[in-house]
Amino acid sequence: MTPTLSTLQKRLIVAVTLSASFLSVLTQFLLLTAFPKIMEEFSINSTEVQWLTTSFMLTIAILIPITAYFIDTFKTRTLMMSALILYIIGTIVGLFAPTFPVLIIGRIIQGMGSGIMIPLMQTVLFLLYPREKRGFAMGLAGLVINVAPAIGPPISGLIVNHFEWRALFYLTLPIAGIILLMIFLFMHNVTEQRETEIDILSIILSTVGFGGMLYGFNMMEESGLGDVVTLASLIIGALAISFFVLRQLRLTKPILEVRVLALPIFSLVTFITIIGFSLLIATETILPMYVQNAQQYSAYFGGLIVMPGALTLAVMSLFAGRLFDNHGGRNIAIIGFIMLIFSTLGFHFILDLDTPFLVTMVLFMIAMGGVALINMPIMTTGINALPDELIPHGTSVINTARQFGGSLGLTFIISFITKAEATSGSAGLNPVDYLAGVKTAFFVAFIFAAVGLVSSLFVRRDKGERSEG
Repeated sequence: MTPTLSTLQKRLIVAVTLSASFLSVLTQFLLLTAFPKIMEEFSINSTEVQWLTTSFMLTIAILIPITAYFIDTFKTRTLMMSALILYIIGTIVGLFAPTFPVLIIGRIIQGMGSGIMIPLMQTVLFLLYPREKRGFAMGLAGLVINVAPAIGPPISGLIVNHFEWRALFYLTLPIAGIILLMIFLFMHNVTEQRETEIDILSIILSTVGFGGMLYGFNMMEESGLGDVVTLASLIIGALAISFFVLRQLRLTKPILEVRVLALPIFSLVTFITIIGFSLLIATETILPMYVQNAQQYSAYFGGLIVMPGALTLAVMSLFAGRLFDNHGGRNIAIIGFIMLIFSTLGFHFILDLDTPFLVTMVLFMIAMGGVALINMPIMTTGINALPDELIPHGTSVINTARQFGGSLGLTFIISFITKAEATSGSAGLNPVDYLAGVKTAFFVAFIFAAVGLVSSLFVRRDKGERSEG
């Protein structure tokens, strides 16, 4: 699809695309170490502050189905520049947010830009690299993107220690400006524009469906299933998602080609991807708050705790990509889930108020090594099962499921910490109660990992070639 591009041009396109995706992932994790200060300033609990992550992920989940339409309609350069401009607007809104709801709005606008950038990056890499080198390409993406969670929390922890949390938005603004300039100068069109159309009703159904389900699920953990608003949100959300899927099956040009889920290996891989992403987000969210709220360390240590593990995730992602090209995704994912089972059980039984910092750090490194062996290889297994013309829709489907399912998984796991917080009552946050919630949350994470391991056993033993079935 890109025969006129030189090797240098392709490398510049890959560099620009990965830079934009790096910024998106950096933004997702940058505020984690600032959560305690944000909770204090706006007088909110762990579940409420978690909406800074959940709203970001939910917006991505809502936008991703439309991204396939965007990719078919607009040139790569135009689309990526638009995504960065949206991101910059959201960053400015977050910077000057006077209230928590306004801060959430800023995160939602940032998520709109990221919801376009992430699947676009994957589509570009799959189109630039031949099938036999896609494992390496996705490993390279994993290496670059996963550096963001490694450097984000320590840097943000250091900044939050010396400045207010709003300074984190000042950090990303110039980075976004530089990347926007790089896109203007070096990006070429690598996607093929096709005649397509947007279905407004599908967008409304997906927004109401995904938003209603996640909101209802979140509220269920606080007010119970008997609450009228919670129950209505869940029912309306489920109905909207059902109608959305039915409409996509009837449209001649759906905005999200859900038929790719009819391929058994693709649907299985999508489920496994949801589990892996839930464990990644939950673990990286819980540990900084555990270090600060249970062990009473500063925000700097809250960021430092995740740096070695996130670096492990980055390096192992490249290694996992090379392993995939030689061995396929199944066996790699099995090893990854075994590592996650070991680490989540370790967190559950070992974490205490005085657990040595190094022990927690090593357990997190093992967990992130496991995630690296799961996420990119298993996703590439699913995408490789599709013909090239369905790759944009396949990346959209699997990313939508990953973001939405990951949001639900994260909300569910974090809810056990919130329940433990509630036992402290009006006396304030009790480290012992918080620790109890953390240990319970990690036991739930262990169950997730066990389900992922069993599911991985059913993935075909191949090297990611296109499925014939």
